[in-house]
Amino acid sequence: MVLLGEQVRQLTSEERLINDTATYTRDNAAWGTIHSYGNITLSEDSLVTFKVTVDNASAYRLKIGSYYVHGCYASAVYTGIAFVPAGTHAVVMEQRNGVGSGSIRLFQLGKAKFNDQIYSALATYATQISLTVPQRSPPSFFGTLKNAVFAVHVWAYTPAGQTNFENPGDALTNGVSLAIDGTQITWTDRIQDTGSLENAYAYYYGSLSVGSAHTFTITKDNANTVVHISIVGCPWLLFGSLNEPMSLDFLQLSTLYLTYEPLDVDPTKNSKIGKIHSVSYGDATDYYSTASGTGILNHSYTFEIVKVPTVSVFASGLGACISYVAVDMR
Repeated sequence: MVLLGEQVRQLTSEERLINDTATYTRDNAAWGTIHSYGNITLSEDSLVTFKVTVDNASAYRLKIGSYYVHGCYASAVYTGIAFVPAGTHAVVMEQRNGVGSGSIRLFQLGKAKFNDQIYSALATYATQISLTVPQRSPPSFFGTLKNAVFAVHVWAYTPAGQTNFENPGDALTNGVSLAIDGTQITWTDRIQDTGSLENAYAYYYGSLSVGSAHTFTITKDNANTVVHISIVGCPWLLFGSLNEPMSLDFLQLSTLYLTYEPLDVDPTKNSKIGKIHSVSYGDATDYYSTASGTGILNHSYTFEIVKVPTVSVFASGLGACISYVAVDMR
């Protein structure tokens, strides 16, 4: 027996940069700083993750360096990711009164890194973006890569006007839409600026093939609308629907091991090994092994009868990731 493994989440590069548990408040009708969390220094372009608790309904936006990465209005716990360029950047939460005054607490920010990740670093959108997650050559011990999850995070504002993110069929004031490979998408979530507070935010997560170039195009109804955008693509990220990150190819009778972890969110993670049949009666008849749970989830399956190349791994859990893949060769 030979155990081959790969830690696809590079924990040696991971670091929590800010952990501030204090509460900060502000009561002002104009945009201003509710709290500055100081500077972060990144030695390379980095995948930044963050989490903050908003206690009062008001207008908030998070700025890293020269660009905004998030905006919100309601009281809730907010998380997110952005691919931030190398350098030293100030991290500032801004606020202006919406329904009421501002209150934030429990702010965390760190950086993570994955094998096979590609990105377009946080910047003002200017022209179509093209990205390709390359296929591994030669193949890995588990087989080949198949699909990557792409996360597109967008913040936008229109000076002295409202801004709205558009889904297919929408016709909204100062609309902003996203097309991938020429087809307009439906945003995974969007926070509209219906109050004309110069603060709109949306994100999209979806699965795209590895080894092919994919284009990302922002369309603005108003030329004066400003859009800040960050994109990351990686087979080891998860989203709300099932993704098939790899095509399996290893010796029969081997055992496959998978470890799933939270990234910016700790959702219920679902791991399934099998294939949807011609007539489906649900997971119990489509998949030969399943695992589900929060926190750190471990899933293993030994290919005693089922032939390795005939099935695949399917995983979901928006805001989580695959952190470790291993095969115990028999």
